[in-house]
Amino acid sequence: MNGLTYARGDLPVQLGSLVRVPLRNKLVEGIVVELSETRAETTFDVKSVHDVLSATPLLPESHIKLCHWMAENYVTTLRHALAVILPPPPWSKLIPQPTTFYRVRKPDPDVRGTKKQLIMEFLQSRSDGATLQELKQDTNASPAILKALVERGIIELESRFDVTVPVILQKHLKALPVLTSAQQEVERTIREELRPSLLFGVTGSGKTEIYAQMIADTLKAGKQALVLVPEILLTEHSITRYQSLLDRDAIAILHSRLTPAARKKLWLSIRNGDIALVLGSRSALFAPIQKLSLIIIDEEHEWTYKNEQTPRYHARETAEALAGFTGAKLVFGTATPSLESWSRTKEGRYHLERLPMRYKEQAMPHVRIVDLATVDFGKMYPFSPTLLNAIEQRLHKKEQSVLFLNRRGVATSVLCLDCRRRIVSPESQLPFTVHTNHQGRPYLMDHTSGLLADMPTVCPHCQSVKLLAVGAGTQKVETVLQQKFPHARLIRADGDTIEHPEQMRKLLSDMREGHADILLGTQSVVKGLDLPEVTLAAVILADVGLSLPHFRAGERIFQLLTQLTGRSGRAKAGEVIIQTFRPNATEIAAAANHETEKYLDQELKLRAYTNYPPSSSMIRLILRDEEPDKRARALTKKLQMTIDERQLKLSLTCAPTFFGGGREWHILIRGDAPRELLKNTVIEDAIVDVDPVETI
Repeated sequence: MNGLTYARGDLPVQLGSLVRVPLRNKLVEGIVVELSETRAETTFDVKSVHDVLSATPLLPESHIKLCHWMAENYVTTLRHALAVILPPPPWSKLIPQPTTFYRVRKPDPDVRGTKKQLIMEFLQSRSDGATLQELKQDTNASPAILKALVERGIIELESRFDVTVPVILQKHLKALPVLTSAQQEVERTIREELRPSLLFGVTGSGKTEIYAQMIADTLKAGKQALVLVPEILLTEHSITRYQSLLDRDAIAILHSRLTPAARKKLWLSIRNGDIALVLGSRSALFAPIQKLSLIIIDEEHEWTYKNEQTPRYHARETAEALAGFTGAKLVFGTATPSLESWSRTKEGRYHLERLPMRYKEQAMPHVRIVDLATVDFGKMYPFSPTLLNAIEQRLHKKEQSVLFLNRRGVATSVLCLDCRRRIVSPESQLPFTVHTNHQGRPYLMDHTSGLLADMPTVCPHCQSVKLLAVGAGTQKVETVLQQKFPHARLIRADGDTIEHPEQMRKLLSDMREGHADILLGTQSVVKGLDLPEVTLAAVILADVGLSLPHFRAGERIFQLLTQLTGRSGRAKAGEVIIQTFRPNATEIAAAANHETEKYLDQELKLRAYTNYPPSSSMIRLILRDEEPDKRARALTKKLQMTIDERQLKLSLTCAPTFFGGGREWHILIRGDAPRELLKNTVIEDAIVDVDPVETI
């Protein structure tokens, strides 16, 4: 159900108004999502709206339009779309509450009593009236005396909404950014461009300075700005930069870990116009900004911009729709553009601006690739002597190192050190994943088909016995580092140690103030951190991402490696070390040589050849709970019949996967227009995921 129909009568109902309506013999709150000037013909009685709770719409028209767009684009309901835009009900707490004023109605010179006379004198001196609090403070008036004067008709009550004084956003500006001539030209061009802009700048090129200048220009025009970052933890890194530009009180930080009370408080501040800049993760996109003029999506390539709960929106496409409804400028920034954004620049849908040099022409770090198949680890796996020596040199020079590990858990695949092939599943022809049972014994699992297998003793391709379970968790790596460098100050940053922005704030502070020597972590250490004393960045095992059974696996590992190179040498000469069993892999070679555009163009050609996004569109149907296999196969058969009947250019894949320790089935629809298939098929018991990031 998308909504209920009511008659508005003579009430001042507007699009986005908060109203009360009768439903099942009681009054409930509702948001007006559509208005019609003509009454639709119905077979039932249409009830009337009881009353309007807000003088002005609770949501701006742009957000109502966005709800409709999300419902249609992501095949969901308006109810689900509203759930991510509004805080939880009751929504009446989000509207301004009226204040009761007392004022003289009919002066009466015969009022007796010292206190009553004092009240009358005070009110006669206040032409706009006074609140109960003001009367108590200045005349010590009691509610009983005021009630008596009201009943006699001498004074009257008036409910009045406080008049909000327009906030002068420009007053919040502090130190303005200083741009180089190249940055000034890029900022000017983006400002004049009508299309969404992709700001493609190498790591450390000063994209944030351009963002800051655009935010400053927005505030000077009396408008508001929105900046999205891919993860909650990165707000702690970003806030430092924007606090040097704006007063802290003018910045709202929004993310999903806020308490309901804190979220409502910020929601009201933003809606009232008290906030100049909204900063946050993907859900901040729905902040009720009344004068939105600028939307910036930093690190636009990150997969975390995709919501994995209903409605399964992607912030990139949703921001583009919101910018269209509000007229806001839309800027995507990244050092490693997503294939989707890169494709749109090729098509002319996005405007492209480049920043090919680092800020103040700081040199890119030197990159070394270490072939792990030639390394004698001893007891130091997964560290090569090359990497250990480089860390030791930084410790000696009192410089810092960042070490990246792509996974927390156990090994992700089995590699033959002779033929360099992975052990793959005969069912899916994709790499097995290594797990351990409750006794600690390893076994293989194919997450696509569910096939289980014993750990092999020889390579099935070349019969070599030189097999290695590739991968190590951060805890194991931390142990090796502590044994090798017992006096080094080590910080570990992964999902086990960093759960809240406050912990990330302390980590960044320790690194900047020189209280740590080595930062070891998963993806959070790769993204957007600007740490001047870091001169060594290393990926401990680059192959982990390349082994994943996913068509985006190569793109993701390339992005991670390229982002990692940006953590080193931002203020002084830096070095990057990439440890890998596949030194000739396209992604590794391109990242090592800083050949981003070359890699993107090659990958686009490959996607076109294999008909994967962005060369095609994709929808995933997810079936869980009871007998998902039978339901999935039946639905697949039904969909295939529709494809054949309508001669649609679509392909279907149906396979099991694992979810939360249990099993679920996925149906993947891929082709030119998969939505056309869903328009003619009733999908009742499956989750619809449009443009999925994760696929079977």
